[in-house]
Amino acid sequence: MKLKTFLGYASGSAVGAILSFVTLPALTWSFTQEDVGKLVMLQVVCSLIAIVFSLGLDQAYVREYHEVEHKTALAKVCLLPGLFLLTLFCLFVLIFQKSLSPFFLGSNNSSYFILAVVGCFVLYFERFFSVFIRMQEWATAFSVTKVMPKLFFLAFVIAAYFYLQLQQLQLLLFVQVFCWLVAVVVMSAFLRHTLKSALYAPAVTTRLGSLLHFGLPLVLNGIAFWGLTYVDRLMLAQYASFADVGLYAVAAGFAGVAMLFQQIFATVWHPTIYRWVSEGVQIERVTTISAVLQLFSFLLIAMVGCLSWVLTYFLPQDYLAIEFIIVACMVQPLFLMISEVSGIGISVSRATKLLPVITIVSLLVNVGFNLWLIPLYGAAGAAAATAISTALYLLFKTELSRRLWRSQPKARLYFCMLLALTGCIVQALNNHVATVYFVAMWAAFSAFLLYAYKDVLLKQKPLTFGLS
Repeated sequence: MKLKTFLGYASGSAVGAILSFVTLPALTWSFTQEDVGKLVMLQVVCSLIAIVFSLGLDQAYVREYHEVEHKTALAKVCLLPGLFLLTLFCLFVLIFQKSLSPFFLGSNNSSYFILAVVGCFVLYFERFFSVFIRMQEWATAFSVTKVMPKLFFLAFVIAAYFYLQLQQLQLLLFVQVFCWLVAVVVMSAFLRHTLKSALYAPAVTTRLGSLLHFGLPLVLNGIAFWGLTYVDRLMLAQYASFADVGLYAVAAGFAGVAMLFQQIFATVWHPTIYRWVSEGVQIERVTTISAVLQLFSFLLIAMVGCLSWVLTYFLPQDYLAIEFIIVACMVQPLFLMISEVSGIGISVSRATKLLPVITIVSLLVNVGFNLWLIPLYGAAGAAAATAISTALYLLFKTELSRRLWRSQPKARLYFCMLLALTGCIVQALNNHVATVYFVAMWAAFSAFLLYAYKDVLLKQKPLTFGLS
């Protein structure tokens, strides 16, 4: 991938992350914790449905894109099966909306449920259109679709702060779904020729079996991974309150600075590594990128640990606990980003059927720790539980990759991972300790990292390996 294209992707994701970062404090001042929690539940449920009914064919499209001649036919074969099943599913669940709506959204208001159904369809199309754009390396289109919806949503949240009549849950949920729709409409405009071509392309159903063979294990993995990512919010809603969901979601949202880097890296990494495999990859390139990501991720955790107290100046009194739990919230996106490289051998060797095993084990660990820690610590317990299970996910994925593909250095990774995880848990569960002690702890960890990864710092332009 050319540097110009990479910067195009990165700029869109960066601006989108900045808008999300600005939106969070605005949400805390404009809406109640409970309303924010219900908004999060809408996002969680719709994202799960989109994952399930994609059937893993969005990832199969990415895997096969460089190896097929008729790419529009591939797009059609991947898009239609899940869309048909999603339509049947939504028609079925509408029958039971009165019993399902209170569980997920805390209300039996039918309009909330209709919005959720529409959101499922919108996110389904967004999931596929996003990979269509990404595989054609249309960086500008990708960036525009990341920025516009978030800009609309931020404008609404700011307006709600000044106009109290806008501070309604139904309107908040409607605007969220509308913003998702804006992204899909913009994507459709960029993809109009591709979609028109796909409409008239022959559906090569003989390829569907091989695509599902690759993709279906990723569905199970996607569901388990969704659980690993969002089960803490569901359990907070059941064992604590929607207010705790709101508090935790805002903390996780502030950790979106880490999510930004994960998304940028994931956007370019998988297409790049698959191209490298077809050309004959050099393991040294993968090892170098892995080491750089490790150093960057651990240093970012330490930096946030040193500066988390700054957030208390921008949030209402009810959200001050975020100072202690935000560091634990950083663990998931950053450890997942490291696992994209350390565990790449699983996808390269096409052993995707093993991914669900890793994710399900990590999910069960997450559920167990949430059951233990949420009643004791609330949102802080959820943050600690997710950090622990994500660390196990990284460990399992790295070890399996080493056995399926090629070995990479692991001792330094595991030791620094353990130190970072311990620090995050200690800070999350001890909000009565003076901030200065945590600042000192993370400063010491930063110094150790610079020593442990001094060989990485001495290398010249290590990141260029990932851009060529």
